[in-house]
Amino acid sequence: MSNEQSASVSNSASRATVATACAAPAFDSREPFRVPHPSGASCPKGGSSVKAGASLGHMLQRAVLLTGLLVFSCPGPARAQTPGDLNAKVDDPVYTTYAAPMSRSEYFVDEGYHLNDYTPGRAISYTTDTAGDFGIVWQLDKSIAADVNGFASKPILRRSFTDIAQLDYRPFSSIRIRETFVVYSSRLAFIDVEITNESGKPVPLVANVWYQRPDPVTGAARVGRDMVTFAHVEPANLWFETPQPQYDPNFNDVLLVSEPAEAAGSFANPDALDAIRGGGALNGSIAGSVRGIVLRESLSVPAHGSRRFRVVRGVAPASGPIATLESSARKLLAQPVAPLIAESEAQYRRAPRLKLPNRDWQMVYWGALTLARQQMMPPAGMAKTNYYLFSREPTWRWGHEGQVFHESLSMLAYAWMNPASAEDSQRVFMQRQESAGYIGYRVGPFVTQTYPVKGEQTTSAPFFSWTNWEIYQISHDRKFLAESYRSGTAFADYILKTRDKDGDGFMVWGGNAMLECVRDSDDAVWHLFGDTDDSPSRVKALDFTTMMVMETRSLAEMARTLGRPAEAHKWQQQSDRLATLVRTRMWDPKTGFFYNLARDTGTFTTANGISLKRKEVIGFLPMWAGIATKAQAARLVQHLTDPNEFWRHYGVPTLSADDPYYQPQIKVCCQWNGAVWLLWNYLVFHGLLRYGYRAQAEELLRRVMAAVTYQLDRNHRFWESYSPDFTTLHSPKNYIWDSILARMMIALYGPSKH
Repeated sequence: MSNEQSASVSNSASRATVATACAAPAFDSREPFRVPHPSGASCPKGGSSVKAGASLGHMLQRAVLLTGLLVFSCPGPARAQTPGDLNAKVDDPVYTTYAAPMSRSEYFVDEGYHLNDYTPGRAISYTTDTAGDFGIVWQLDKSIAADVNGFASKPILRRSFTDIAQLDYRPFSSIRIRETFVVYSSRLAFIDVEITNESGKPVPLVANVWYQRPDPVTGAARVGRDMVTFAHVEPANLWFETPQPQYDPNFNDVLLVSEPAEAAGSFANPDALDAIRGGGALNGSIAGSVRGIVLRESLSVPAHGSRRFRVVRGVAPASGPIATLESSARKLLAQPVAPLIAESEAQYRRAPRLKLPNRDWQMVYWGALTLARQQMMPPAGMAKTNYYLFSREPTWRWGHEGQVFHESLSMLAYAWMNPASAEDSQRVFMQRQESAGYIGYRVGPFVTQTYPVKGEQTTSAPFFSWTNWEIYQISHDRKFLAESYRSGTAFADYILKTRDKDGDGFMVWGGNAMLECVRDSDDAVWHLFGDTDDSPSRVKALDFTTMMVMETRSLAEMARTLGRPAEAHKWQQQSDRLATLVRTRMWDPKTGFFYNLARDTGTFTTANGISLKRKEVIGFLPMWAGIATKAQAARLVQHLTDPNEFWRHYGVPTLSADDPYYQPQIKVCCQWNGAVWLLWNYLVFHGLLRYGYRAQAEELLRRVMAAVTYQLDRNHRFWESYSPDFTTLHSPKNYIWDSILARMMIALYGPSKH
């Protein structure tokens, strides 16, 4: 049993008394923070409630505390929903991005899609970052259903898997549509439609199949009456940082319908939807460079009858014959849907079914697992086993090239869904390890990025052996454990040899230190040293040294499990030595916090008088690693739960709110001066459970869930980072590590043992 799991064992009564209060879930960044009930709704009449607009501090001051928790009397846990039984409305917190299943995914061509059925004034759309959008607009006589708000009944998402969305809606009162969207492969996707006429007379329904793209496509042409072919460009710098000669930026495209189109048209501007709304005749021309395409179908539906219709969208590198893409698209017209649904649903079979506080949390739980599974790719190039990407829709060049240790913390959640696949992802690092034990900063199928500086290669924040040990506790795969131990010992030896730069046991970031330390932008301490690539190497690193405590302790646990007591003793001694350094030298009793040390003095102040006493999220890592004494942990929790420091509306920020460098507005990628990063909130959460602060761990999860559900309610995406205080974000979308939310929920509501 892991420390997290042993700390999470509790009876159902304690789970029912989550530290929260009942209020409406609508958050406005301009208003005082209101604490919602986990059910995502106000308390029913007769239930306990808190005055609207009351601040968290005010409520806690006036609350009656029972066993340290605020009691409420609102409805209990939701039933254990599954991705095949969502029944989600357009404003429910469901993740609606889709990509091909791992078995039919490719590295150099990989089109994912986002389902947008929630934007007022817009039709149901399947959108991409660079390849254009498509969908169907229904028409009945002069009524045109081009706005989801104007539907007779809005879409209900029945199923949502990694690659499939199935939704029901009524564009008109007598017409029921079941629309199943399938990303069949990295090249092909289709919309399968079942139309049911519930009226007593035949209905002359019209389907307007549309495609549009802000940048023009080229070579557009009709192929018969059921297909349009064209081409588009996706520059290599949108996909990769490292030049990839195998990549073809030129793509062939097809748009295919299952019935001959009675009319067609194209547009020089991306206004296909506007043309459909106008209800006029199409221009009959599809040729050359265009931004919008429409194929119009007449689909007579018999009284009390039904019929099917299908749209296929395809992309492929232009280096291959377009005839192959056309043929593959036509084959999909006959592809049965039911086996694909069964195949996709089977991915979730092993994941724990949790009784969570409410239905919204159920949706986020399954969405987090979907996010992790969706990023998994099959073996390719130098990756002999499956690996992950950071995101498949949208595609980011720095996230498309390969894995990094801290992103691999997402495997702590994914292992509950597919432990063998999580193990194989970790094996990608092992396969590329150098003889001296070094593992590159980023390792992918076609690159190993080492970023050497002055002859020293860059690795990444060492979460490697701890991640492997945590996966093993789920899989119990001794072969994987033995492989992990061999690789982990070599890596730890490399780190201890090359990163103890002052010979005193403290770890110092090396190579490109800004990349290696992970906290690579807008860090309060690095700012003191000029924000250069070597700024992090100016300190004896609290986080690095703490991580190596966990790495060496994990190796000790592995050695004990493998029956190697002498080696276990060696690694345990190393872990204890590092822990003692952190506990005694990096703790400041005056402020009650852990800090970095200056390399030139070995104290909290540099030789030229710069103080390093800046309260950052890394100050809580000694609780994650079990280094802090109980007294130190109590002081840390005081800081953590102070709303003027770290106990913010939407989670724990990377920098204390009382620091002058604190910035809660998320304006760009990679902010470390206030942003809420879910992985680091998980480490804080883990530490709270380790030291018995379960109520605070529950409250922390509730706060980050408030941040995540707010976004999923409105834009149905996960985000790289979140604001601690506001709801407006400008960070990258659909980042794999947000899947750690599933691990947090499993820790509180899941199996008591691995």
